[in-house]
Amino acid sequence: MASLLDMAGRIFGVLGYHAATTNAIAAGAKVSPATLYQFFPDKEAIANALVARYAMDLAKEERAADTQKLASASLEEAIRQVTGVVIEFHRRHPAFRTLYAEAPLSKDTAAQKRLLVQTFIDIVSKMLSTRNPKLDRQDALWSAEIVHTALIGFLPALAGRRTSDRSRMIDALNQMLVRYLEPVLKSP
Repeated sequence: MASLLDMAGRIFGVLGYHAATTNAIAAGAKVSPATLYQFFPDKEAIANALVARYAMDLAKEERAADTQKLASASLEEAIRQVTGVVIEFHRRHPAFRTLYAEAPLSKDTAAQKRLLVQTFIDIVSKMLSTRNPKLDRQDALWSAEIVHTALIGFLPALAGRRTSDRSRMIDALNQMLVRYLEPVLKSP
């Protein structure tokens, strides 16, 4: 089943959700469509399984962040690290962004997606609160949500860019986030 999901990720990443077919996924995985249907009843089920896997994998990578180290690093370095995890994951798994935006997700998968977002927000919020213990918890959560929203907004623009343009855009994103967070962290 893992190899079917791996191939589905490649197919969705290249063709997009709507153009991808179960036959293309089966052919790419070198199995018959009947074999594919033993594991997944349709394309939606494949997309849901893949998004769930991606969400769990990315959440695991995000949770590996040491918030104490992030809090003691320069703000620029901390932001580079937290955005870098997400940006690199999306670079390695282009189907994730495609499915995130295009696929009709089940309630369970949508809930996993929300948990993934909350994991990121909690990590950034904790980093901000550790940097400024006087920062109101709701303000820290709000600021972390803004960081997440900006990051997600940049991801489509990063896809398919040349390395130099991509690096420049990532630098601009990180600079923008640092400039946004500096006054937040100075508040009482």
